[in-house]
Amino acid sequence: MDIRRTNFVSIDLETTGLNQKKDEILAIGAVPINGTRIVACESYYTLLKPDKFRIDTIRIHGLDPKKLESAPKFSEIAEDLYRMIKDRIIVGYAVEIDYKFLKMAFKNEGYRLKNRTIDIIDLERAVCYILGERPVIEMTLDNLAEKYGIKTPYRHNALADAFITAQIFQIQLLKSIKYGIKNIEKLLELIKKGELDRQLGSYRF
Repeated sequence: MDIRRTNFVSIDLETTGLNQKKDEILAIGAVPINGTRIVACESYYTLLKPDKFRIDTIRIHGLDPKKLESAPKFSEIAEDLYRMIKDRIIVGYAVEIDYKFLKMAFKNEGYRLKNRTIDIIDLERAVCYILGERPVIEMTLDNLAEKYGIKTPYRHNALADAFITAQIFQIQLLKSIKYGIKNIEKLLELIKKGELDRQLGSYRF
């Protein structure tokens, strides 16, 4: 399918930790991307009330228990969120972590999440590879945003980070299309091959 006709959604979560079997989602931000166009007006954001709360994580996400007291449980928003993202490729920064949390949360509510995913870190490596560019030394979200001239006044807010990710992804897509990668399957193959080659040492950055 043509990249410009493919639907994506940039996702970011704030959680109580990194273990999807023990930790819980505290906030979800989702920004639809239709082809190369970010549809900011259809963005989704919600806080979620956890069963348990880890005080030590407040320094990262800034969400204290009082902010979450009146928030819905995941079961209350699952249907709407699933309807929004089920037919889209999920994009994210270190996306596998957030995707595992979402899969687990949806599974607990009787939904099966089986979206394809794109990590902007892997896509960045692939784009640099095909264009002969040297990637940033540390591929943090802030460093990638700085590379592409994207402002980050708010960080560690699920919606803000999802929007930052969407903007980075948008530029990466446009660079790929300009190079001649116009089919989503070819883009996914390139990401996969680039990651495999990097692991095998076929090319080095």
